[in-house]
Amino acid sequence: MSQRNYFRDDPDPENDRLERRAFADGVVHALDQVRQQSKSSVTGLIGPWGSGKSTTLSMILESLRDHQNGGWTVVDLNPWMYSDAESLQLGFFVALREALPSGRKWSRKRERIGNFFTAVAPFGKVNGLAGVDASSAIDSMGSRIAGDVTANGVKAKAEKVLEELEEPMIFIMDDLDRLTPDELLMVFKLVRLVGRLPNVYYLLAYDEKTLLDLIQQTNVAAGDRVRARDYMEKIVQVRFDVPPMRPKQASMLLDEAINELTDRYEISVSQEDISRFSAAYRDHISSFLTTPRSVNRYMAQIDALYDALNDEVNFIDFCLVTFLRTFEPEVYKHIAGSWRGELLGEDTWVRLGKTSDNPERRIRWLEKLQEAHVAPGDVASMFDLLASLFPPLNMIKNNYGGGISYLHSEVERRRGVGHRDYFDRYFSFGVPGDDVADRTISNWVSRLNGGEFTDVTADVRHALIQDTARVARKLERRVIGFPQASVHLLPILADARANVEHEFLSISGSPLISIERLALAAAKQVPDELIDSAVSEMDSFEFGAFLASEILNDLRSDAEVADTSRFASAVILVLRNRVANFLNKDLSEVSQHEFRHVFHWRRAAGHDVADPIIRDSLSDGSWDPLEFAAKNVSVAFSSSGESLSDLQLDVLDEVAGLAYFYERLVDQIDAAEIGVPNHLPVSDENRKRVALSHLKRRRAADSQPNSER
Repeated sequence: MSQRNYFRDDPDPENDRLERRAFADGVVHALDQVRQQSKSSVTGLIGPWGSGKSTTLSMILESLRDHQNGGWTVVDLNPWMYSDAESLQLGFFVALREALPSGRKWSRKRERIGNFFTAVAPFGKVNGLAGVDASSAIDSMGSRIAGDVTANGVKAKAEKVLEELEEPMIFIMDDLDRLTPDELLMVFKLVRLVGRLPNVYYLLAYDEKTLLDLIQQTNVAAGDRVRARDYMEKIVQVRFDVPPMRPKQASMLLDEAINELTDRYEISVSQEDISRFSAAYRDHISSFLTTPRSVNRYMAQIDALYDALNDEVNFIDFCLVTFLRTFEPEVYKHIAGSWRGELLGEDTWVRLGKTSDNPERRIRWLEKLQEAHVAPGDVASMFDLLASLFPPLNMIKNNYGGGISYLHSEVERRRGVGHRDYFDRYFSFGVPGDDVADRTISNWVSRLNGGEFTDVTADVRHALIQDTARVARKLERRVIGFPQASVHLLPILADARANVEHEFLSISGSPLISIERLALAAAKQVPDELIDSAVSEMDSFEFGAFLASEILNDLRSDAEVADTSRFASAVILVLRNRVANFLNKDLSEVSQHEFRHVFHWRRAAGHDVADPIIRDSLSDGSWDPLEFAAKNVSVAFSSSGESLSDLQLDVLDEVAGLAYFYERLVDQIDAAEIGVPNHLPVSDENRKRVALSHLKRRRAADSQPNSER
């Protein structure tokens, strides 16, 4: 947490960044003028909650107690400290009496003030109140009942005593806006009807809006705002309005606080991020940060919660999300709830929408924000703020029809809230249990690059299997520039590849594709002299040769890769060895998994290299032609599972020619079904049914002159 205490709400007169000292001195000077013109007066220090009113009041108190300013006896009375209206009344007079000069000369005079006090105080509250002699109070009460002195007479004697004061008293009353309506009326009664004594002045500090709300709840105003204001004007003769925080001052406070946090946490903020925050501040946030307290409240939220996420999220995104949580809680709630899918691009319209739909979508979002209780004047700027965080809204704002993948990659690069890999961190105030911290990913890469792969391998493998797409994406960004880490990572990926499958329409991304993308990125980092050992190590795992083949295929398609020959030689070698293991073996004893190496070998080495060898296995009888055809029936993958699809007739034709299969399988083809049901379950028997059916249809088509196949 920061060294600065943003949670502090006490007065801070030593801090005068808002130039309140000059204002406070001006108030004291004005009070001196007031006492020269009036024996008693009520003034008000007025400012909204959080405006620095209490700090300004502390500065005024310091100046009032400075005898160079003419001398005041300051009575600091906080009405909020009393439990009820009667206690407040008694406390008021006790404070007044205790403020009188001490010594024998003033002993009798203090008694007269006490008599006035007992004349107006509730008798039941006198006994036990600190500073009041209960027996004297009772004696005085008895005298009053006996008709010795009237209340007005006692008050007149008290006034005469107070006129003899060398220094006037000033009652400082803060927190009036925290009182109940009844307590507030008691304060005003004391000030207006009882407390207006010579050489007694008042400075009341309050938030005017709150006080008017309280007065409206009493019989004085009976719900009428105008009457409430008229009543206040009768009470307070001179008002001192705390200067509002100027926009430049608010910006200064915020800049100082953010700079202090970025220095403390060693955060590097890009120019792009600075521009995003500046726009959000200018268009939306500034209207909420209008008091010192609002700035401190905002920064306190950032300071308290960012530490657990340092280096795990984007600092500016975190500041913007924290603003929403602090000042627009309904919007914040919806982002983490019902709006999540659309904001992250997981809803169908984001993937399939058209540019022409953007104006309508913008209107719909503005309506959503209104329903989330965003002020009407802030709705448009709130939409722009959200658009700076979430790519789908950025597309709507700028009327893009495509390119969301690029926008998502930019958000991913900065670890923004608008990317699925980082979204939950902003709402969990830490890295969730099903996520892997970016610093952990970086540590893995660093240790792998340093040769500590033995200790790290199990952790990386486990993470890849548990959260394949997200972990793979993060590793993909971090392996660049780490050749040794890439060498050690490839076998881990080959091992993990056996435990992942392709998922159609996956929100988080296909695990299989994620593994292949990461493997490609890692392969590009492997030095030429380590390629053979890296590929050989991959081949020690069940799916290692397949993954190496996919990498080679992607490298050949990458225009930025100039030479793939070294990698190709290594991959072709392991695939050739895999196929060699069953070239002379009965294909019925070869699993479909093993046979897939034939496909990868043909693609990697080229048909001109592989096909003659395969043809020899068919010609010499090692491989049964029907088994070979059956193993070349493709499998379709869908959300409901695997099913058989089509016979790869082009493979049969390229390897041995279709005529070869027509001849060798004539009897089985003749007896085969002309058509088989679509999407048969995967089994050896069904593979043969599909193969023979397709061969029968193709043979019939081939027998027709100039027929379309």
